[in-house]
Amino acid sequence: MSAVTRFACTSVLLLGAGMSSLALPAGSGDEVSWITDSKGCKVANPFPRPGETITWSGKCKDGFADGDGVLQWFLDAKQDDRFEGHLAMGWAEGRGSLAKIEGGTYVGEWKHSMQEGMGRYDAPDGSSYQGEWKNGMPNGQGEYRRADGKVFSGEWVDGVFQSGSPDDQDQDEAPDPNKT
Repeated sequence: MSAVTRFACTSVLLLGAGMSSLALPAGSGDEVSWITDSKGCKVANPFPRPGETITWSGKCKDGFADGDGVLQWFLDAKQDDRFEGHLAMGWAEGRGSLAKIEGGTYVGEWKHSMQEGMGRYDAPDGSSYQGEWKNGMPNGQGEYRRADGKVFSGEWVDGVFQSGSPDDQDQDEAPDPNKT
């Protein structure tokens, strides 16, 4: 399960570069870092890292990435993570997919650049989680399949398996998915 939790916590989309911290679009009151592409189109940047740049293939509205497109991250001029989907005022909103440079992929729903709603994450080790997400982590009903094929279905809270049962095995023999 640790691969899913690591992904959820560190890939909340838009892992981008450190532009200055600006106020959110009208009405928010929170602060966030923004990254700007070469055309001056801004994208929310929850986790800035030195050496990051972006390209955005979609439209720009009032200076913010807005609409469907491809957001490609670069780290020290080398391709990094890639988001394909919908951005609204610089935030990932609605359906989209994030392909991590390390090999993990999330396909599903986004809200304010966090996984939120139904989605699936496939880890590079062959494990996966499919189900409900909230605040970038598995939350609600979902199914986690370990790389060895063991399946855990049930309730998840903040990325941690709470209750349910492993498929095709006695509960006494089932290792805890939170300790893999």
